[in-house]
Amino acid sequence: MEKEQSNTVENTTPEPVRPVNLSSNLTLVWRVFLPVFGTVFFTGLLLAFWLIDEDDLYLNYTIWWPRLIILAIWLGWLFFVKTRLWLLKRIDADPEHLFVTNYWTTVRYPWADVEQLEITPKWRYRLAELRLKAPGRFGQTLVFLPGSGFENWMTENGKARLLRS
Repeated sequence: MEKEQSNTVENTTPEPVRPVNLSSNLTLVWRVFLPVFGTVFFTGLLLAFWLIDEDDLYLNYTIWWPRLIILAIWLGWLFFVKTRLWLLKRIDADPEHLFVTNYWTTVRYPWADVEQLEITPKWRYRLAELRLKAPGRFGQTLVFLPGSGFENWMTENGKARLLRS
């Protein structure tokens, strides 16, 4: 019997490691959907009170009080979105790199650029602040909601030394 020779060549290149999502899946809701729908709602309410005639509303007082109150609520909402919700980023990571996105732009940082990672409880959620050694595209401090597997992944990949609570 003849021996058959195999013409297959073994693939010696390692398979690339896929990034793991370290941030919560709710980040998309908090970062994109809630600001968009809230702003549309409050803008519609504001426009309704500013464009409707005072005689059509049948109010016992001047229309300026509701208009100014709704304007203050609208400005407060925009301030809240700018200072709290738009700070949130989505964080993906592999053992060598950190991928940060605001859902429009994605930036890759090596883990060596990370100075520390601090988790603080806020409201009902925990917020994680990742501090870089030097400012990057999104600044020096990156804020995100850690996902359920965040701490396990950090421990398994030797990144737990960065955690400070």
